[in-house]
Amino acid sequence: MKKTNISLIVVFFMLLSACSKENNGPDGGQNGYPSSLHGAIYYDWASEGILKVSLPDGVGSAFIPDNSKLNNFDISRDGKYKLTVVNEQTLGKYPIRFTLSDIATGSIIEEFVYNSPGLNAYCRGYLSFDSSHILVLSNEKEDGITILKRNGDFVGRIHDINGQELGFNDQRLWLPGNALLIVHHNNIIRLDPPYTSGSLLKEMSYQDWGDLAVNPAGNQLAVRIANHVYTMGMDGSKLTQVTTSNFKEAVPEFSPDGKYLLVGTEYKQTGPFGWMWTLKIIPNDGKNYNVDPIAQNTPGVIPVFVKGKNKIETSGGQMIWR
Repeated sequence: MKKTNISLIVVFFMLLSACSKENNGPDGGQNGYPSSLHGAIYYDWASEGILKVSLPDGVGSAFIPDNSKLNNFDISRDGKYKLTVVNEQTLGKYPIRFTLSDIATGSIIEEFVYNSPGLNAYCRGYLSFDSSHILVLSNEKEDGITILKRNGDFVGRIHDINGQELGFNDQRLWLPGNALLIVHHNNIIRLDPPYTSGSLLKEMSYQDWGDLAVNPAGNQLAVRIANHVYTMGMDGSKLTQVTTSNFKEAVPEFSPDGKYLLVGTEYKQTGPFGWMWTLKIIPNDGKNYNVDPIAQNTPGVIPVFVKGKNKIETSGGQMIWR
């Protein structure tokens, strides 16, 4: 297949209490979490690797052992498949192994080796909503934004937007229908296949914002603005603050049904490139929830506990709810 790079032209038009001391679950009962919570939360913590807590039973388990060569992982929207992206760099060679496997059986569905144009062995991969494509991200400008089929076949690559190079830390997210959501400077931009043009969804007039997340229906965003989490419509309407505390909240994640938000509370830097936070869940109902670690929390806030432990779970890396 001929590999063609895409120079994107964008058309700008606007479209619980805080800490339960019981060790059986956040509500102090024997059955873990409220029955309305479903799926599993996957989170990276220190040298323990990727951990998992299932809902609503609250049972915790190891999911991926700690591995310094693991660039990142992803879980399909239906919770059936796991994508791992592993750095297999050797002297003068920079291969990256992408493996899509069935979580229930462990069987490999697809596997291929990818070599980035910029010879970056630290590329990351993310599954599209229907698990048919993989978005490959890199910090090398030669790599741009690469789109592959899940078997590794090349689809396209985006290097710039209106002639401006992509930002080093700009977010790129999948949307339903294999569309992409890209942050470029202060603009949130939507790209539909074949990714040759885009539309401006919202210009963010804030100095400190980020951590975008999209709900499963693809019609709502969560975003951090300064120290707190907000939700808004896909067109930027109905911007609503949904968390508050005397600390910082960040890295929101929608539940699989979109009815809840997982948020990182007490978000703090631990080193030049490290952060950590505690995990709490709030209803996605447009109300503002106090998630402070000390002050009384708003009723409805659910701290994330693993059954049998007496501390709120902590993360410092990837965090996914599927």
